[in-house]
Order: sequence, then C-alpha cells, then structure tokens
Amino acid sequence: MLYDREKIIELLTSDQKKDTHIHTCFSDGELTPEQVIDRWMNEGYRVISITDHDGIDGTLVGVDYAKDKDIEFIPGIEFDSEDPLSSEIHMLGYGFDHLQPDFKENIEAMLERRDERNKTMQEALNKRGYGITDEDVRSVNGGRYVGKPTFARIMVNKGIIGSVQEAFSGIFREPDMRAIKKETFPAGFVIWLIHEAGGVAVMAHPMEQRKSHEPWKEFEPRLYTILDKMVRFGVDGIECYHPSADEQQSELLVKYAKEHNLIITRGSDFHSDVQKRDFSRYHGMD
Repeated sequence: MLYDREKIIELLTSDQKKDTHIHTCFSDGELTPEQVIDRWMNEGYRVISITDHDGIDGTLVGVDYAKDKDIEFIPGIEFDSEDPLSSEIHMLGYGFDHLQPDFKENIEAMLERRDERNKTMQEALNKRGYGITDEDVRSVNGGRYVGKPTFARIMVNKGIIGSVQEAFSGIFREPDMRAIKKETFPAGFVIWLIHEAGGVAVMAHPMEQRKSHEPWKEFEPRLYTILDKMVRFGVDGIECYHPSADEQQSELLVKYAKEHNLIITRGSDFHSDVQKRDFSRYHGMD
C-alpha cells in the first residue's frame, strides 16, 4: 500500500464525521472489517480507520472492501510501546506502506514474540488445572488474534470465571501471571518505524497514562513530560478526543497539540457492543 502522506493528514484533520481508532476480530474486537465499514458508513461516518493491535490483517481486508464504498478508509495499526517514562504507550500509525522492509520485518518479529508469550500463558493457566487446549484458543476469533482477552473469554466459556473482567482483576494479577511480560518496542523506535514506512504517527489516548487513583495534580506534570518526550521523538499528533478524556481534558490536549503544531485526531476505540470498557476512572481534573 502506498499513500500520500499529505492526503492522510488531510483526512485525519478534516471536518468530516470520522472515527480513526477501531478494532476488529483481527485483534481484540468483535466485528469483522466488513461489518465495521458497513456499520460506520450507515451511521454517517465519512472517514474511518481500523487500528488493530500490532497487526495489519484487518486493515488489509478493510482496504480491499472499502474500495467501492462511499467512505474514506485510512489503513491503520495500534502499536503497544514502552519508554522509561511509561510501560504502556500506544502509538497509532496511519497510511503506511506495509511492505516497507523494516516495517514488515518488525511486525513479523513482534508477532513471533507474542506467540511465545501466549504459549507461556497457556501453560501457566493449565498448571492451575484449567485444561485450555489449542482448539479452545482457535475457537476465539478463529485464532486470528490471541492475547489475554482470548484466554479470559475461554475461561468464561469453560465456566471457570463469570466474566472477562474477573480474569483481569483476579487471575491475571497473580504473581506468576504478572511475570509473563508483553515484549514491546520502545516508543521512539515505533515512531521511527511508522515514519520509515511513510506513515503518520499519533499517540493514542494520552489520558490512559493516568494511574488508578492518581490525583490530577500529580498526573498533569507527568502527562506533559510524556507528551514532550513524544514530541522530541517526532510524533505527528495526539488523540485528543477519546472516551478516556472528558470534555475539559480534550480541550487541554487540543491546546497542547496546537501549541506544538501536532495533528488532532479522534477515535472511539471500539471493540465490542457487549464488553464496554469503563473509561470514567481517567476523567476529572481535581
């Protein structure tokens, strides 16, 4: 895929109804790319992007399906990344050439590491006697994407736990499970990688950098420190409108973006109609 960078920026910043952060069944979402495109188009969206975690299979399907549709489709991806300032910085990439050698090679390496981590996680769960088989894993999303949400859904299906959230608040917080770390790239490298492939790099949902019960007066200076560092790395924009930011916080992010000549984006971070995330814990400036 080859895209004009200026055209991508124009679409990301246009006044058209848009949603540039959507997940599908090719990562931890529920809908297929085709279902996403049809639904968002029917709801009046003019610009959308599928941004599955650390993979582009869903966006490739979307590119092909959207060709004859009355909607602008931006190829996207959401990378997990890290930095000494934060263990989880998510970076959205738009309009990249997925065949660019560095981009292609590093995505393949990342997926290999994820496969190894998933095997280790499956073994750790089975030591508890949960009996999770490879067939169980393939039964969720056809095995297109495997991660913690996959194992949580399997445990719900087996009656081991009552809800997906129960896994994240319980089993996954136990010491042996917490020790199984997700290997991610440094944030600066991810920005470079997106740029190498001709893409646009946008920091996703900055308010999710806020820790549980962290007072705003402690979080605000830390947030600016993180944002400033991403700017030094060459990030192109920040996701100012996202469910993790209330109205005041979005205004704060927009102000920062304008002061630093950054692209302002918006996204729903849609995964599922059934398993809705609670973003309210990030809200509030007091």
